[in-house]
Amino acid sequence: MEITIARNRESIRQLLAYPFWKDIIDRFLALVAIAVLSPFLALVALSIIVDSPGSPIFMQERVGKNGRRFVVYKFRTMYQNNDDSEFRQRARESIVTDKPFYKLGEDPRVTRLGARLRKTNLDELLQIINVLKGEMAVIGPRPEIPYTMELYRELDEGKYWKRLSVKPGITGLWQVRGRGRVSYDDMVNFDVDYVQRQSPILDASILLRTIGTVVGRNGS
Repeated sequence: MEITIARNRESIRQLLAYPFWKDIIDRFLALVAIAVLSPFLALVALSIIVDSPGSPIFMQERVGKNGRRFVVYKFRTMYQNNDDSEFRQRARESIVTDKPFYKLGEDPRVTRLGARLRKTNLDELLQIINVLKGEMAVIGPRPEIPYTMELYRELDEGKYWKRLSVKPGITGLWQVRGRGRVSYDDMVNFDVDYVQRQSPILDASILLRTIGTVVGRNGS
């Protein structure tokens, strides 16, 4: 009897918890966004096709909540079949040496239109599909790239895994406070800080600052 009561209390606690309602709200917002923005999304996709050969949609494996892998959707900002060996090397250097995060200044892989999409963060807009599927949230930690996780064991594994305890987000504290100007460790600290302090007020603040970032074109 006591075990049943305890289980019922736990079920009620989970229903009242913010992450439960956040997931419902996020999926609803994603559904509305897809319906409203469909013409604009189609226009962006067409512009990408005209700008350079290849599919307008870029799909890449990422790591989400509890280490589960999923395919993230983005508008393609690079030329097809590019070599990412230099990017991977710089990624490793920035993570291991704690240098500023690994964004290439003049990246030859990025198309002319792709640079504009990154500047306005519009390349991330297709991730509303991932939100609708329940793989991502609107606000959350940055979705991790699988090969960077190979370095976790060389670092503070506990802290780095903590950021995977919630769904990754389209935007988050890192995007509005540091972006490419901070080190990888700083980025992880932002993510962990969000995990520990997540609330409706914090999410609203991040969303408003994200809109300001997009309008001000302070993207990648």
